[in-house]
Amino acid sequence: MMNLEEKDLDLYELLEINYNSTKEEIDKAYRRKAMIYHPDKNRNNVEAATKIFHQISVAYETLTDPQKKLQYDNIYKAKIESKKRFEKLDTKRKAMKEELEEREKAVKQAKKTAVYTQESCEAKIERIREETARRRREREEKLRLLADQRSKASTYRTNSAPSSTASKNSFKIPVSSSKPVFGYRRKSDFESIVLNKMIEREKLEKEKQ
Repeated sequence: MMNLEEKDLDLYELLEINYNSTKEEIDKAYRRKAMIYHPDKNRNNVEAATKIFHQISVAYETLTDPQKKLQYDNIYKAKIESKKRFEKLDTKRKAMKEELEEREKAVKQAKKTAVYTQESCEAKIERIREETARRRREREEKLRLLADQRSKASTYRTNSAPSSTASKNSFKIPVSSSKPVFGYRRKSDFESIVLNKMIEREKLEKEKQ
C-alpha cells in the first residue's frame, strides 16, 4: 500500500508513459528506469538512487495490478480535474491581473499625457511671454532711435541757422519806393536839375565880376 508521499506522485510521469499505456509499455518503461536508478548502478549516490528506485517499483506494482491501478486512476483523475480547475482559476486570475495591469498602465499613460500637455501649455505660454517681451523691447528701441534722430536733427538746425544780428548785417534788403522825390519820378532827375542850377548860378556870378 502506498504511503501519503507516494500517493502524491505522478506514476505515469515517473515511468514516462501515457495514461493509456499497455502492460507491455509499462514493463518496458520500468526495466529502462530500473537499469538507470538501481542502487548498484549508483555507488556514488546510493541513498538518492534507492529512493527513486523504490518509487519506480511502487509505480510498476500499482500500474500492473488492475485493482490498484483503478484506485490510483480515480485519484489521478480527481487530481487532473482539480489541476484543470486551478488552471482555469489561474487563467482568470492571470486575466484579471493583466486587466488590472493594463488599467494601471492606461492610468499612468493618461497622467503622463496630462503632465506632458500641461508642460506643453506652460512652455507655449512661456514662449508667448518671451516673444511679447522681445517685440516690446524692439518697439522701445525703435522709439528711442527715432527720438535720438529727432534730437540730433533739431540740434543741427539750431547750430546751422544764422543769428538775427548777423542776418541783419549780412543782408540788406533794398527798399524801392515808388513815391516821387519833390515831384520827380526818379532821384537822379532831381539831382541833375539841382546840379545844372548851381552851375548856371556860378556862371552868372563870374559874369558879374
